Amino acid sequence: MLKMMIGFFKDFWKYKVQVKKQDAWIKKFAKQKNYALNPSWMMSTNLEIWLSELEATFGKRYCPCFEPSADAELNKKMLCPCEFIEDEIKEYGTCHCALFGSSNLDKAGWKASSKRLMGEYQVPLNIKNGVLDTRGMPMDPRRNLPIPDAMHQLKATLNSYTNKTLKMIVATEQEVLNLEKIASYRGYGFEKQAKEEYFEVTLNFDACPTQGSDASCGN
Repeated sequence: MLKMMIGFFKDFWKYKVQVKKQDAWIKKFAKQKNYALNPSWMMSTNLEIWLSELEATFGKRYCPCFEPSADAELNKKMLCPCEFIEDEIKEYGTCHCALFGSSNLDKAGWKASSKRLMGEYQVPLNIKNGVLDTRGMPMDPRRNLPIPDAMHQLKATLNSYTNKTLKMIVATEQEVLNLEKIASYRGYGFEKQAKEEYFEVTLNFDACPTQGSDASCGN
């Protein structure tokens, strides 16, 4: 938990300019659509940090809950604010990420939606002997993408991971491409290998000269 908090504030400092810009358009959009915003400063700020990092890594402001897919049309729909927002607000009271919500959503409603979101992403990771198998996660019914995806599983792993290398097993080539972009942005060493039924990626954190001291390296 302490490392997560330290990572949060490092990321907040790193992306403070971008977070300010994210916050401005988010408030403007919410006002235009008569949406409420998540009342938790830490949660809303963490989502703004993720939006900033996704934009820096992939070049577009993708929904912070999902990594880009192999479907260009779906990726357009996942640009925040995503095209699923109204349906999800009707179902959950908030969008999937619990950033935007119904204007009449009460405190209990926000808490319930945030709990739903955390329940989806805070799952046991299939990691053993330095190998993280990201396959087999539940699929989001609207996007047909795993929750949590390989990108989010990597970030969760690095909250407590201390080894110099990490092998990741992923199901699709798109996940390999996404991890390669993440590795490039963060300064990790990267290797990939196609197996018969899956893809294997190896991340080398020794390639990151400031491992453990910079939010972009190993956190």
